[in-house]
Amino acid sequence: MVTVNLRTKSPKTKIKSMPPTLDVDVSGTVEDVANAISKLTKLDRNRLRLTLIDNTLLVPESSLDKYDLQDSSIIYVKDLGYQINWRTVFFIEYFGPLAIHPLFFFCQKLIYGKAFAHNETQTILFYMIIAHFLKRELETAFVHRFSNATMPFFNIFKNSGHYWILSGFNLAYWLYAPDSRPQLPNVVIRGLVLLWVYAEFSNLVTHLNLASLRPAGTKDRKIPFGYGFDLVSFPNYLFESIGWLIFSILGQSLAGLLFWAVSSGTMYIWAIKKHKKYRKEFGDKYPKNRKAMIPFVA
Repeated sequence: MVTVNLRTKSPKTKIKSMPPTLDVDVSGTVEDVANAISKLTKLDRNRLRLTLIDNTLLVPESSLDKYDLQDSSIIYVKDLGYQINWRTVFFIEYFGPLAIHPLFFFCQKLIYGKAFAHNETQTILFYMIIAHFLKRELETAFVHRFSNATMPFFNIFKNSGHYWILSGFNLAYWLYAPDSRPQLPNVVIRGLVLLWVYAEFSNLVTHLNLASLRPAGTKDRKIPFGYGFDLVSFPNYLFESIGWLIFSILGQSLAGLLFWAVSSGTMYIWAIKKHKKYRKEFGDKYPKNRKAMIPFVA
């Protein structure tokens, strides 16, 4: 048992009811310390971020003996503010396109000032969008495992903007507008739809694989193998990107290409960051020739 000092980095950000010291059992975990502080301050555990004087993050599931705490060691406590459950965030993000696209597709007179019939390609694109985001909602409910329980509440507006604006209003307005352009040949349309179904199904398979590696309620991390993972660390991002590229080609839409470029670029950045984390965590056990997201490239 040691007695550590509790501090906030800035005097302006004092945490009400936080004691100056705390008795800590070094055989316990960081989670135990966080729960004790949570109980004393009445702040939700997920709002608290604990660091040492050198900015080392105290990882909740880690054992305290890893950090060599001594009497009078300083633990800095930061209140991250109001939090929102990650699963709720996903539900809200994906609800946007599911609400926005039917509005533009079925309310032509309200949006475009006149009623008109959509062509076959526009109708196919509409049902592809609905199917994609329904799949996302179902995966959120039954498949995904989350490393963190919550995120800062106000980040929901930034996160939702990507889906509500770029893949919601941006895509819907241009995709379902009166269109006099010649459609692609039927054989091309059907071929692209089949490729899109393949990409969506492959994305689902990789998500199920990842979920199987982390039992519900844990933060376990294992090296993924199997379909898609032989070449890249994040085939789920790869198949997602392929799906949106096919969608954009079928729609002959600059708005679609914009969303594909932004989303693929974002996923690539995530993949590179997580790929480096995999290599650091698993070392020589991690497959050496495996790329982050793009096979044989990066």
